[in-house]
Amino acid sequence: MVTLTGFADEISPDLEVQLDVLEQEGIRHLEFRGVWGKNVLKLSDEELARVKERLDERGFKVSSIGSPIGKIRITDDFTPHLEDFRKAVRVAKQFEAPFIRIFSFFVEEGKAEAYREEVIGRLRRLTEIAGEEGVTLLHENEKHIYGDNGERCLDLLSSIASPRLLAAFDPANYVQCSVRPMSDAYPLVEKYIGYIHV
Repeated sequence: MVTLTGFADEISPDLEVQLDVLEQEGIRHLEFRGVWGKNVLKLSDEELARVKERLDERGFKVSSIGSPIGKIRITDDFTPHLEDFRKAVRVAKQFEAPFIRIFSFFVEEGKAEAYREEVIGRLRRLTEIAGEEGVTLLHENEKHIYGDNGERCLDLLSSIASPRLLAAFDPANYVQCSVRPMSDAYPLVEKYIGYIHV
């Protein structure tokens, strides 16, 4: 079964407007990335509780936490980022979201392979924590990160080889990297896809 969902913060920063539009379109799930002009990981406990209360009252569910985890340079200190990830896990559990969207770190152009082991090591650690906490990570392909093309996405997913790390397949992001999404990337990562962006 396919669950239709969306980044509601692209509708409006206002939660009620987000939910009104989703409801009008017959969509009962959202990928929780932001509200009130703040990223989900910047919301206070009180703000998160307010969002959860309104979603419950209006009959909405969260399909995934649209976190910015992995959107730091691979040379940046990983320790504070790991704390942000632990918050993402807490939020996912609070909202009963099965997935957390992540990325594979910004790397210097043309030098991705030099950082391969560090990228895999960091993603492996995140995946281990996800497994311990019962959530699944979705790696989104994106420009300027290690996993920007089909080959490197496959490398990450197959090297870590965990059911707790799947692909969020984003065709438009592949196009931005001069990759033909359906003919070049899709066949490589098909068996790992858990989520598709349209």
